[in-house]
Amino acid sequence: MNKKVVIVGGEGNGGVIVSCIEDNKRRFGNHEWEVAGFINDYEKEVAGYPVIGGLGTIPDLLLNTDYYFFWAIHLVGRNVLTEQLFRKANIPKDRLATIIHQSAFVAANAIIEPGVFIMANCYVGPMAQIGVCSMIMANSMIGHNIKMGPLCHCSVGSIMTGYSELGLCADLAVGSTLLAYVKVGNFATAGAASLVTKDIPDYEIHVGIPAKFLKRVRED
Repeated sequence: MNKKVVIVGGEGNGGVIVSCIEDNKRRFGNHEWEVAGFINDYEKEVAGYPVIGGLGTIPDLLLNTDYYFFWAIHLVGRNVLTEQLFRKANIPKDRLATIIHQSAFVAANAIIEPGVFIMANCYVGPMAQIGVCSMIMANSMIGHNIKMGPLCHCSVGSIMTGYSELGLCADLAVGSTLLAYVKVGNFATAGAASLVTKDIPDYEIHVGIPAKFLKRVRED
């Protein structure tokens, strides 16, 4: 029987989650997940599925033990707010949906925590550790022995080389590359197409080749 997942978020990341589930069914015959609807405070329908409540309804929906939840909210540049909303939602780990596209390679000894999303054509290497509710978008390469904290977002075509690290709710933007042994700190961001050769401190956004400080993220 399909497991029912409620996606918390909107058309952006939420639409990607839906497309992954539908493609897994269509091309690979994988029927693990069925989209029951969305949690969204602003829309009545998302990606063709009904909105069944707002963020405030999550405690009531948790009472329905048939539902799993996928956290698709990630506010780039306002990562602090993402983490605050996630903590307030207080979804137990055993109710988080882990969704992986069938075309992705995930090493057998990689640690994939609950609520993780891995999209098409991704690579997750040996001994990689992917934190709770982190999202790895299409064509990303996640090297061996990396550490990725909770609520991280690796955008399309991003690369983490071996032994690199992402802190809590950190971002790798489109096409960015994080070199070995380099860390992007808590709530920090590597901008699009950046080459990160040195650590990015907490709450900072760095861009360029090599990546340099641009500004701090919003902390409100």
